[in-house]
Amino acid sequence: MDLSLAEEYLLLALDDTSGRPLLSGQHLQFALAGASVADLTLRGALEVSDGADGGRAGRFRATGRAAPSDPMQREVLDLMHDRRPKDAVRKAGQGSFARRLRDVLQQGLAARGVLREEEVKILGLFPSSTWTPHDPAPETAVRERVLAALTGRADADERTAALVSLLLATDLIRKIFPDQDRRSLKRRAKEIAESEWAGAAVKRAIDELNAVMVASTVAATGAATAGS
Repeated sequence: MDLSLAEEYLLLALDDTSGRPLLSGQHLQFALAGASVADLTLRGALEVSDGADGGRAGRFRATGRAAPSDPMQREVLDLMHDRRPKDAVRKAGQGSFARRLRDVLQQGLAARGVLREEEVKILGLFPSSTWTPHDPAPETAVRERVLAALTGRADADERTAALVSLLLATDLIRKIFPDQDRRSLKRRAKEIAESEWAGAAVKRAIDELNAVMVASTVAATGAATAGS
């Protein structure tokens, strides 16, 4: 099954038993935004301008090539164009746009029979949805591909390296593979993330996602400390 990078990330980020994310909702939205941007750059639809190509240096530029057929991805592409990478990831990862991106990805996977939506009530009062596997095969294939790269059984191609970098930036590797040696996997993930596996646009998207994640974690920690 052909999955986008954001869909692959989402499948790994959902707990298979509870159907809930393995990270906070805000962090998940930032990660899905970063994955969507990285996917567009991997496909060649988006790049970081050098100023000599008609765009403004240091900003994302829609190339006009490999235009996505998916309406949501077209919206992401339009939103990214002419924005600095940091501003772009923040814009796509917050507010109503980020919530809609997440919902579109979940509903799309459910429509294809990969996820199952279940309605639950929090504290018996507030309606919410969980997303559990309906067809586990696509997630299993992604999980095995990532683990093969992290354990050295296979080389990480460009797409797998992008996914590993996203998982490292959001501290999900230890949660996805709890039975594996945590230090070994993290060391290998860092090697993959720091290697020359992608062009400038993809690296910038991942790097900016990492910076946004660190900043939001620090802010949340500070708010919790101030309120205690």
